Amino acid sequence: MVNNMRFILVLCTLYIVPLYFSLWAHTSMLSIGVRGGGQTYLPDAALGASGEVKPAFGGTGTLDLRYSFYGCLTDRFGIGFTLGAGIGYGTAGIQGNHTDTYTNFDYLGNQMDYTVSSAFKQTDRFAKGEATLMASFCFGNVILNLGPRFMVPFAATGTVTISEASIDAYYPLYDVHVTDQLITGKLETPYQQTTTSSLPPYTALMALELGYEWTLNTNHSLGVQLFADIAVWTPKSSITNVQSPMISVAPISNANDPVPSVIVNSPAALISSRRYLDFGIRAYYAFSSSSARRSPARDTRLHHNRYLWW
Repeated sequence: MVNNMRFILVLCTLYIVPLYFSLWAHTSMLSIGVRGGGQTYLPDAALGASGEVKPAFGGTGTLDLRYSFYGCLTDRFGIGFTLGAGIGYGTAGIQGNHTDTYTNFDYLGNQMDYTVSSAFKQTDRFAKGEATLMASFCFGNVILNLGPRFMVPFAATGTVTISEASIDAYYPLYDVHVTDQLITGKLETPYQQTTTSSLPPYTALMALELGYEWTLNTNHSLGVQLFADIAVWTPKSSITNVQSPMISVAPISNANDPVPSVIVNSPAALISSRRYLDFGIRAYYAFSSSSARRSPARDTRLHHNRYLWW
């Protein structure tokens, strides 16, 4: 609770100070931009999980609209806020390897100790809507935006791929191992199946954007920024930690059909949590709808102030 209050206090400071100064000389801009890059999850392995889970990177593309309001402190430094909304699409996932051990019995009552190993990858494909409110700073032609971004994924689908699998059945009564045989369980690889995505209903991100802006004329400009977003809060219910093996072999219960079924489950049970991360480049076009004439934007050679009206 204390850490949450400190975080909220910092955010409030980021916005109250810019709003105070923006009552002085100020300007506002509208912009349309596209963001492209990579995205993934940073997973934490579940307690007791045997194996390794790591990020699987995918791509992302987003179209966003922004409204920016600046107040000027000096002829080189402006401070304000940026309000935006966006919509995009992309892929992200997790990958790793895992080993499960469990015991089954055949129709004669013989004990079968299974050791099942696999190399897996789960990929989520999803669209996303975004709402952004960031503190915005300009240092000459350099633009820095920092603040929260609220993301809602939708239209999500998932795919589980097993690139390698080993199913070993050990009969302790006979001291015999049977490995990757139909009669004790076998999975042909590479194996792929569509699964229900377990994405959270929403995610709160901390966004950082840093770049450079070129002036076309007094009311128009082009800019390029590097960006990165990382999840700072995700609902706990977003991870369905169902305790089931990654590859489950059914008991052999029918003498007339001794081939056991093999079921591939979601790797959600292997992680306790995951943090969304994306990064890349944003390019945008910005303009002012005001008919008032401003000085050349951030023309450091003439030492003019972009945010003072003439």
